[in-house]
Amino acid sequence: MRNKITLLIFLLAMPLLASAQTKIGPTVRLGYTFPDKTSKIYNITGGICPAFGITMQNEINYWLSIKSSLRYSFSQIKTVTKQDELKDQLKGQFLDLIVAGRFSGFDESSKLLPYGIAGLGNSFNLLTKGAELYLSDTKYKGSVPFFTVGAGTGIKMSFFSEFDLSVTFSRYLAPVLILEDNSGVRMNMVSFEVSALF
Repeated sequence: MRNKITLLIFLLAMPLLASAQTKIGPTVRLGYTFPDKTSKIYNITGGICPAFGITMQNEINYWLSIKSSLRYSFSQIKTVTKQDELKDQLKGQFLDLIVAGRFSGFDESSKLLPYGIAGLGNSFNLLTKGAELYLSDTKYKGSVPFFTVGAGTGIKMSFFSEFDLSVTFSRYLAPVLILEDNSGVRMNMVSFEVSALF
């Protein structure tokens, strides 16, 4: 159902995006995850979550553009049992699909374009590995939606039309995995992203 909703959003947005000025380029993100600690048995921590992919920006008018990104990402969740301090970790590789509104006053005479951003995404689990002990039968969920908000600056440069720097916060709307004690682990992420738009 969630996959169908994501696809429907893209299909509805296609006519709008097709008529807009389009920029496209590579994007790299470095994030840090900090899961909610909802387990009574385990202490849960996150870790560094890098990602790379492509991003497309469609300028709708002078204050709004639509930013769509497709990224291949990595993340990990580490756990320690509270009673005997046994350690284990779960690594995952994901395909993240994000559609966000980018809000700014697009002043063509300015070299710096500060902006705010807010949007929705869906993280599709491609591969779960890395567990060695009690997490060996645990896997990340196949598909988890999330929302993201943040702020950034677009820098106009001669080689490409824009160089984007942004800081975002993402909140996953469902647990990304279920532990042995049936507790759900919901993930949050703070990330720094760099994109080059042509």
